[in-house]
Amino acid sequence: MSGDVTFRPDSLCDEYERLGYWQNLSLGQCLSRWAAQYGSAIALVEGDRRLSYVELDNRVEALARGFRALGIDAGERVLVQLPNGIAFVETCFALFRIGALPILAMPAQREKDIEALCDLATPVACIVKERFLGFDYATMAERVAAPRDFLRHVIVDGQPVIGPQVTGQSLADVRRLGEAAPSSILDAPSARDVALLLLSGGTTGTPKLIPRLHADYVYNAEASAQLCGLDASSVYLAALPTAHNFPLACPGIIGTLSVGGRVVLAHTPGPDECFALIARERVTFTSLVPPIVQLWVEAREWDDTDLSSLSFMQVGGARCDAVLAAKVTPAFGCALQQVFGMAEGLLCYTRLDDPLDEVLHTQGRPLSPLDEVRLVNERGEDVAPGEVGELLTRGPYTILGYYRASEQNARAFTPDGFYRSGDLARRTPSGNLQVEGRIKQQINRAGEKIATEEIEEALCFHPAIESAALVGVPDERLGERSCAFLIGTDPALRVSDLRAFLIGRGLPAYKCPDQIEFIRHWPLTPIGKVDKQKLAARLGPAKDTRSVFREQRQTIASTPIELATALVRASTDTEYVIYERGGEWLVALGRLATVRASASQVTLVQNSETRHWDGPDIAANVARALGAMSVDGWRAYGSTMFELADHFHGAGAATGETLLELVVPRLEVRLRAGDVVLRGTESSELEKLVRQISELDRVQSRGVDERPAVRTLDMAATIAEHDADRYRQNVSRAVEDIRIGRYEKVILSRRVPVPQPVDMLQTYLHGRRHNTPARSFLVNRPSLQMLGFSPETVVEVSAKGEVSTQPLAGTRALGRTPEEQYRLRRQLETDVKEIAEHAVSVRLAVEELKPICAVDSVRVTEFMGVSERGSVQHLASRVRGRLMDGASAWQAFEALFPAVTASGIPKRQAIEAIHQYEGRARGPYSGSVLMVDSDGEMDAALVLRSLFRQGDDTWLQAGAGIVAQSTPERELEETREKLSSLSGFLVAETEVPVEAKKHRAVVGGGVQ
Repeated sequence: MSGDVTFRPDSLCDEYERLGYWQNLSLGQCLSRWAAQYGSAIALVEGDRRLSYVELDNRVEALARGFRALGIDAGERVLVQLPNGIAFVETCFALFRIGALPILAMPAQREKDIEALCDLATPVACIVKERFLGFDYATMAERVAAPRDFLRHVIVDGQPVIGPQVTGQSLADVRRLGEAAPSSILDAPSARDVALLLLSGGTTGTPKLIPRLHADYVYNAEASAQLCGLDASSVYLAALPTAHNFPLACPGIIGTLSVGGRVVLAHTPGPDECFALIARERVTFTSLVPPIVQLWVEAREWDDTDLSSLSFMQVGGARCDAVLAAKVTPAFGCALQQVFGMAEGLLCYTRLDDPLDEVLHTQGRPLSPLDEVRLVNERGEDVAPGEVGELLTRGPYTILGYYRASEQNARAFTPDGFYRSGDLARRTPSGNLQVEGRIKQQINRAGEKIATEEIEEALCFHPAIESAALVGVPDERLGERSCAFLIGTDPALRVSDLRAFLIGRGLPAYKCPDQIEFIRHWPLTPIGKVDKQKLAARLGPAKDTRSVFREQRQTIASTPIELATALVRASTDTEYVIYERGGEWLVALGRLATVRASASQVTLVQNSETRHWDGPDIAANVARALGAMSVDGWRAYGSTMFELADHFHGAGAATGETLLELVVPRLEVRLRAGDVVLRGTESSELEKLVRQISELDRVQSRGVDERPAVRTLDMAATIAEHDADRYRQNVSRAVEDIRIGRYEKVILSRRVPVPQPVDMLQTYLHGRRHNTPARSFLVNRPSLQMLGFSPETVVEVSAKGEVSTQPLAGTRALGRTPEEQYRLRRQLETDVKEIAEHAVSVRLAVEELKPICAVDSVRVTEFMGVSERGSVQHLASRVRGRLMDGASAWQAFEALFPAVTASGIPKRQAIEAIHQYEGRARGPYSGSVLMVDSDGEMDAALVLRSLFRQGDDTWLQAGAGIVAQSTPERELEETREKLSSLSGFLVAETEVPVEAKKHRAVVGGGVQ
């Protein structure tokens, strides 16, 4: 071991002990001391499991004896690849106790990485979870161990491996072995021995392992806990993977345990899991990387979970920009602490009492008084105060060399023991550091370090690529994204194709390039190397051939919906969309580009150029068409016809009719209370829009309600009886078909004509005031006008690949009094027919998401609650998942469309039944209105509770879910309840000016 690790001189170690920075205790001994101090206090929480300090210490002791009984000795290495959980903590401390060295691998790493780690460190055992998030770690461990004689044991948290060449043990069996072992005192390692091997941020094809000593790691954690003011009342949420130095010991798990606090272990850092844990366990602090912070901030826009217990939030792993940093306290009501550091040692923290400006704009100052930090230029000379230089450091917890890496150590460490971090930073007058970037050839993507050489090598295995260079590009969402510059034979190669190829070669998804650019020859440095700085510079300004959406932000005083409708009323654009979601009103004006899809062809029209993609895969071809647009930062708005479902499910003949239309607007306005973002590609148009918004806001915010009294149409008799007899007959026939097994459920609708002209804009305003939709919309296109107050979404997909859908099934009227509302709600919640209808809808949503989502990521996060939507209330559930690597939002849309609320189960048979019973195309009804973004985000609202106008026809339409227990009269009544959510708010069109009549002729003429 001594030749594998660069140790400090004994004299320096003695000095650290004399000054009180190091203790003569190993990490295993520390746990025993904490157990004696804190006894029955809860140490760890995972789901419903809770372990006290004494219980944790006893379990660790048994596991340590079990490892020793297997023949694992002090100084030997053990690869540990466990997700966040009690098993991870117990395993690490058991290995600490016997002096074996855990190599902490990340759950995201796959076979190629694990093999490289094993070949470098020659572990005698590997300890893995059987399965986690759909991945089979046990089988991978068996494949890795089979050809490696030094890897004697495969230990599984779950069912043990039994393979042709490897027979493993379960972690539980090892603990039982230790419990049965003779009682004897285990020899504790020295505090100056290596405790564990962390992975360097650059660990990839040629991994680097960081040997941390018991003494320096105890100091790392305990000094961090003291700096952060932790005590026995502290509750830490371990949300990031605990194999990272940050959540493990900064102060993280070990620091929290050192003061008698409680550690809550989250399996994933998603807000859906973590927010619930914060509320339940009264978490006081957590640590996150910036992309997760951004995700949490966005989730707080709609989430109202009680997070008031949070005292502070640590953000590190990558630089947090000041704009995001400023959102933390308003979103979570807690303080922010920026953390900058490295697993090799140095940690910098902003202090909790630092001025706000320091917290937002710096990454803190060193933890220890003995930390030495130098900022140097290319010649190794200290830079002047305030200038940027490479950060060099040494101190009581910073290593002097990597494990078994003499050549790398010669480059990474100076002769006098300073670690060359490769980070570029400057000092502020207060002594804090501002991190400006890196000089290393690695990319810091969302806190994960990616070595460029490994990816470049993997890219060159692709048959169409001759050579490759990977560079990092600043990215608002990821911190830094990766762009692969390629010389090759297929310039039409897409990022998605390349990702599939690399993942097929065993590369984790986070290492795959986010962007590709083809190049004819490499720019070279004077010594003949590829000049990556010049490559990155090519990605700065937008190319002349592409336009880009520019943004301007300003404050507003008027309400978003009033300003949105005033804008479209005043606009000269005859085409527009208003789309409301989560307190935001989006307004799309005009047409910059159009994507249309029929059953056999997708067409892109932009800049007077038309391109076609032929073939039956509509979803894939729409994605290709959107990707081919010559504009950056686009967002598209559009709608789909219900008959798109015929194509997706093979329930009808292919036609040439337009089934989907998406429009990228010339101008876009995003309105929230107090704030508006204006977007456009032309500066002159954007400036004009800014002035127009300012004037409209001034008028709308006068504080005087000048809305004229509206005259609504009386639709009561029509709603009650139009087509009622035929509808009852259809319900009876459908119930008979269900009872003989043709399908489980079908949604039958009835169409009700509106005989008088309707003012669409006033109806939208008036109806929205009396509805509580999941989404609302107003669409004004040449071929169709429609408005609606959608009770649910078909699918929501985030830019991160999180996907969700909200099945609604089971309906009652809302009630006119609190007593009636309560009675109807209880009736809804106990009606066997409604419960059965809802349950099969949820089951189908789960089944539809599973094939496109990461294994085990699909879950029902809300079940059979009640959502109030206008004049009705529904049973509602929420199903969530995470798209598998390589899957897109369009695949999620295809899997879930049409919404089960609008079709039935099984979908193909239900769609066929709808055509048979209803006898006409539904068109826009029960289709979708959707928004898609260039970053992969999608939001698709189900078109129900809507008014339609096409040509001279204006109509309402509503349906009910038919199951075996249905009765014709009850289902007819349900359509009446749903229709009334809009029918009572139809505003009659007043005398129309000539110009407005011309405008209406344009939008009502049925032009395709």
